[in-house]
Amino acid sequence: MGRANVWAAFDKEAAVRRGILTVIGFVGVLALAGCAAKGEVVPINLIPVVQTSTQKPDALVVVVPFEDARPEPTHLGTRSHVMGGQSYFEIPGGKHGDAVSKAVADYLKGKGWNVILAKSADSIAPEKPDVILSGKILALSMDAQSRFLRTTEMAAKTKIAVHAQNTADDSNVRMTLNGAGSQNVMWFDAEDAEKLLNDVLAESMEKLTTDTKFENKMLRLK
Repeated sequence: MGRANVWAAFDKEAAVRRGILTVIGFVGVLALAGCAAKGEVVPINLIPVVQTSTQKPDALVVVVPFEDARPEPTHLGTRSHVMGGQSYFEIPGGKHGDAVSKAVADYLKGKGWNVILAKSADSIAPEKPDVILSGKILALSMDAQSRFLRTTEMAAKTKIAVHAQNTADDSNVRMTLNGAGSQNVMWFDAEDAEKLLNDVLAESMEKLTTDTKFENKMLRLK
């Protein structure tokens, strides 16, 4: 065998070895990614992004803590790892009703509404609101599933029943805000999961501002 052929064979063998090591390293990274943080809690904050609005109603809206009426109110959702095991998505503090009511209040403020968030239904009397907004959480979930040599599939879902009571005439407006969305990512990141859930939540709450209007400081359906 000539010298050129010897070197060519050596380079080919080296290339094959590098390829094998690369595959082993890649599989190792995936295994570590699948095993990392099993059983741990991944915090998800509810901070829905608000598309600005020119609406500036002068009615005072007081938002009271929402009731968590989900069948399983303990968890927000789970992430399944590549090599087995799960981590859990949770809202910091674990009070989902308080977190959702705050998210709704912040969203409406961003839309230009005059909103106050009450600590409880019994603490709104001094505020003399024009509208009292309450609600029930029927669905609120964030789940992710990581699969070997495939993308991580994330899915978010929200369903919130809202009740607006006009104090001037005791009339009521009731709506159910639904939202759902999914996303595939190559590498799982908690920030991607948080953004997906907040985008879904914001999209569902958009209906509350687009399908209603204020008349003489009272909220009405359009």
